Amino acid sequence: MTDGPGAGAAPGRDVVAVVGAAHPLAAALARRLAAGEEGAEEGVGDGGRPEPPLVLALDPRTPAEDLGAARQVRVDLRGPSLARVLAAEGVRVVVDGTLLPGGPLAGARPGRDAGPPASLDVASAVQRCPAVRRLVLASSTGVYGASPRAPSVRTEGSELATPTGGAERAAAEAEAAVRALARRREDVATLVLRLAEVVGPGLRTPLGDWLELPAVPCLWGHDPRLQVLHADDAVAALLLAARGRAEGVVNVAGDGVLALSQAAALCGRPLLPVPAAALGASARALVGRAVAAPWGDADRVLRSGRVVDLRRMREELGLEPRWSSRAAVEDLARGRGLVGPLSPDVRRAVAGTAAGAWQRLRDLVAP
Repeated sequence: MTDGPGAGAAPGRDVVAVVGAAHPLAAALARRLAAGEEGAEEGVGDGGRPEPPLVLALDPRTPAEDLGAARQVRVDLRGPSLARVLAAEGVRVVVDGTLLPGGPLAGARPGRDAGPPASLDVASAVQRCPAVRRLVLASSTGVYGASPRAPSVRTEGSELATPTGGAERAAAEAEAAVRALARRREDVATLVLRLAEVVGPGLRTPLGDWLELPAVPCLWGHDPRLQVLHADDAVAALLLAARGRAEGVVNVAGDGVLALSQAAALCGRPLLPVPAAALGASARALVGRAVAAPWGDADRVLRSGRVVDLRRMREELGLEPRWSSRAAVEDLARGRGLVGPLSPDVRRAVAGTAAGAWQRLRDLVAP
């Protein structure tokens, strides 16, 4: 593995840059791309499997995951050096993974914003590189927001929400930058993947951490419907996006819908109904530290839920998820050693924890 820009690819060989490659999912994507995986059987033409692209794993940090045959390039993603690397290497395809959930570049930290997302700089760098012909952005279904007045199932053409902050605002700003790029560079094909909440047994993500709490905070009288995307299917979607021809916007999630109560039960956790203003305090009381809710607009999502249409995922991206929403949560529970489905023994064990958390929460809000 070489650290730093090289001499570019051999003539006729594609060059793909995976930006934000220190994230485990982006590193897995870089490894699979460099191994020549196409993501679907139809990716292999009549002439046999095509030569794997030269894959550059771009990030200022060293990935903890194996990159395989991908070449690591340490580069400041927020400076002019990113555009220089893309130009010097003759990059034709850029996959922006800086917003992938759980990563340090996701655009927000618990309790405060982290400034403009790095994806804005990625789009700007692509605009300045004539060789680039395709940009893929890993975004989030969070851009749809949540509302009782919204359609029960959102399509890619549904109205977007006005985000107030957090990862949802970062995704909305990144998508706006990609739309602006598409207007200025008509020769660049753009694809935005709106990923549902991602979970994986070996991956720390906001929803996974929420379901691992001793009790799962929710809102009184509400049991929202959710979709979940397994980490393996998230990588498969990015692989198809990088090597395929789909353009525009595509929702990505596991098949099926499950209620928050079902997800919690699969992880051996009871629900802890609280007022909206006490969501953060209740999570902190349960574990003694700050725990960010999986959604920046958690009070709305926990009231109304969020479900998206997956027709384009199948017909245009070509993805058939291996994991349903339910199966993804079950794999999370198995991988992290959580107990489920919810048993009487677990309920009794958690009851004492929940009671203690309630007392600590009352102490926090008492005048």
